[in-house]
Amino acid sequence: MTELDVLVVGPTSENQIVQLDELPRREPHTVFARSSATALGGTSAGKALHLVDRGVATTLLTTQGDDAVGQGLVDVLRGCGVDVRPVLTEGPTERHLNLMSARGERVSIYLQQAGAIGEEELRRARATAREALGHARAVFLDLADLSRSLIPEVTALAREVWVDVHDYDGEQSFHRPFVEAADVVLMNGDRITHPSTYLRGLIAEGKTLAVCTLGAHGAIAVGPDGSFARVEAPQVTVVDPNGAGDAFAAGVMSHALRVGGAAELRGDALWEALEAGSSQAARAVTSTQLSPLLERAARASG
Repeated sequence: MTELDVLVVGPTSENQIVQLDELPRREPHTVFARSSATALGGTSAGKALHLVDRGVATTLLTTQGDDAVGQGLVDVLRGCGVDVRPVLTEGPTERHLNLMSARGERVSIYLQQAGAIGEEELRRARATAREALGHARAVFLDLADLSRSLIPEVTALAREVWVDVHDYDGEQSFHRPFVEAADVVLMNGDRITHPSTYLRGLIAEGKTLAVCTLGAHGAIAVGPDGSFARVEAPQVTVVDPNGAGDAFAAGVMSHALRVGGAAELRGDALWEALEAGSSQAARAVTSTQLSPLLERAARASG
């Protein structure tokens, strides 16, 4: 076991990215895209790639559709250094349509949800998770049915449980089991009314670390001792904002691992973790793909 060894559980997808000047209005009309491309996506794939980019040995337990697209995504991730453990699903690979504005706003449309996981595949996934948790320093449990089904194994065996509940409003029932299982909670501020108050409440309830990204306004966090930290958003030219949140999460986690875990993020260490997240987010948004590792792999194969 090393201190830089992580299990990530959650989705990988094929994404159709459509760049627009602005998001469509809520009325019938025609718009013209600035560009469009097909790319590897998925919140867990993004975290795994950015963890590897930061030198963290990463196992990704993720769903794989029963088609050539699914196998292709797994091959690309492995080519970037991610130890992928696929869980086969019934039907085609998960696919999203992401409409992106020039300001970085996004509407994500599920074109194809991940298919059902059979009982035998689920047994294999549980065995894989138990094996990985035996040596992983931490686990990142992303929002997905696969992840939710593994919460009993994770809470029993993981040394440190991180969750990313995205645009959680503090009330939605789907997110609640993830929050309850977590030592560390990350989220964005899109739907939460008073993010700093909510983060302090999580720490009061016994969480070790609580972090909220605020888009162009940076990010805030409350550490295990109740200390508060804030960083500004990175000042870079944005090429593609997809994956910024997952890159940020990977940066924070990798820094936490290097100082001994989220419980050590007190005072300056908390601010330094947010800075590491901001730095990694900058690598994501200045890349034409989910991670610079994908660009490097494409150049090597081309």
